[in-house]
Amino acid sequence: MTEITAENPQTLEEVPFLILAGGKGTRLGDLTKDVPKPLVDIGGEPFIAHVLRLLKREGVKKVILLTHHLADQIEDFIQDGSKFGLEAAYIKDGPEALGTGAAVKQGLSKVEDCFAVMYADTYLDISMAPVLAAFKSSGLSAMMTVLENANQWLPSNVEYDDENGKIVKYDKKKNTSKMHFLDYGLSFFSKPAFEKHCKSLNNTAFDLGDVFQSMAKKSELAGYAVNRRFYDVSTVESLIETRAYLSQNQLWQIDSSGRAT
Repeated sequence: MTEITAENPQTLEEVPFLILAGGKGTRLGDLTKDVPKPLVDIGGEPFIAHVLRLLKREGVKKVILLTHHLADQIEDFIQDGSKFGLEAAYIKDGPEALGTGAAVKQGLSKVEDCFAVMYADTYLDISMAPVLAAFKSSGLSAMMTVLENANQWLPSNVEYDDENGKIVKYDKKKNTSKMHFLDYGLSFFSKPAFEKHCKSLNNTAFDLGDVFQSMAKKSELAGYAVNRRFYDVSTVESLIETRAYLSQNQLWQIDSSGRAT
């Protein structure tokens, strides 16, 4: 891989995006009975189509879908990614899902060094290139985007030192009074550092949050605060909000009567 210097910065085109797409979407009830969560309808097309167009807009070239539940449907829809102007590859989890961290670990076989991680059920309408630039400037093992939350959307799970640009503590199970931020859902990692922390966990099954916790404890996790909320399709309520947001951005299909579908 080309050496990254101030004169030769890495671009999003060179960074593979690992997209976690294995969840069952149980909170959506019958909507995901026979359809995987990334394929839930938004304006007449699967939600993942909106996500992939967003990544194309930001200059991303390669995506790797980490799948499990109804994985074949996701691959059948996205195929090689060319209809979205992207290159798409797939890694399917085994018979038993081993967690988001283990899924990312499997994805490392398709990356060389720096890589990004996102979730297939979340729409992050931000400029992503500045996050990558900040990660490279930080000199740390990883960077987590965070949103000041104060328990507004979900329980806050990040203690963020904005003066030093570091994540002091991350814990999605034990909220503390110093946690005013939320993991926004876009992260960048160094491959060697991710591998090192996976080994330190010494587990076959683990979540991405376990890796974040390990990195934060060792002061290796940088933070990047964004000020634009996320949209997702994890619950019926958030699905309604996401449909409304994407409608405002004219990403819905319009039926013959002129109404958004």
